[in-house]
Amino acid sequence: MLVNLYKTKTPVAVFSFPILIGLIALPILFVENPELPNFYSWQQELVALVSSSVVIHYLSAVLILYVSAIELNRVVNAYGFYSKNTYLPGLIYAISLLSFDQVYFSSLLLAYAFVIFGIGFIFRINRQDSATESIFMAAFLFGVATIFSPFLLPIIVLPWFSLVVFRYFVWREWFMLLIGFSIPWGYHYGVYFAVTGDWDILTEGFALVNSPIEFTLDKLSLMIYMTLLVIYSIWRFLVILNTQLLVFKKRSRLLFHFIWLTLITLAFSWYFQDAWTIAVAIPFTIIISVQILNATQSLYSNIMLTVWMGLIIWNLIM
Repeated sequence: MLVNLYKTKTPVAVFSFPILIGLIALPILFVENPELPNFYSWQQELVALVSSSVVIHYLSAVLILYVSAIELNRVVNAYGFYSKNTYLPGLIYAISLLSFDQVYFSSLLLAYAFVIFGIGFIFRINRQDSATESIFMAAFLFGVATIFSPFLLPIIVLPWFSLVVFRYFVWREWFMLLIGFSIPWGYHYGVYFAVTGDWDILTEGFALVNSPIEFTLDKLSLMIYMTLLVIYSIWRFLVILNTQLLVFKKRSRLLFHFIWLTLITLAFSWYFQDAWTIAVAIPFTIIISVQILNATQSLYSNIMLTVWMGLIIWNLIM
């Protein structure tokens, strides 16, 4: 079963994981991908260029998803969320995106990748060592992510929370946070103005309101199941949290801050675009992974994962 296979870093897991990511991305070849509105004209052109060839589109999506999944595995492995190397978080992340029909090349997929790498730098921060480099890189990567999806702007508060949780006030670190976030936006507008002489880079005819999301029985069943799974996983995570060291508890505080910030981005994107910016899948992936990895009975975890994937297949078929 999948949980047993990817719970630890075995040779089979290492070699089969990219194949599994490729299988998860197969709907790109057979299902028409939704056309989400892009904020900027260059994003529209980039997506159109990649989507012009279905092979390039598929390979690009698989590469981004695989790199993001591997980095998420590293975050869980390196920062004490689980005592052994595991590939399960990357698998759950890929399944989560597939649940929301977002396994295809898009600005959002790139934005999620930069957010995941930024989280890695945030979890690197501790009380003893200087956080100047880590906070700059986290803010920089989050800044790049917000260029690809401006709805993600609320998450820029997360690096500040990490300084409050782990560090005393050091003005250089707070200054580097502002610099790191400002550089991507400065280059974004500066380069475009230097090339075109125009500041207005929004997509022509861009409108915030898109067509409403339709909730069919299959989609509603999947959403209800995922909601119950998340609620159960949070409860199990809180139980596990009580037995862990202080550094685990502090990183978990950041994880819960990450959840409510990404829920704000989800609400904004749903209200203004009738589309889902599901960066919340990143912290939920860590929480679901931790509760599954610490479960005493892998049978129940395999059943949960199998039911989840069955509902996804039903949603894709319908």
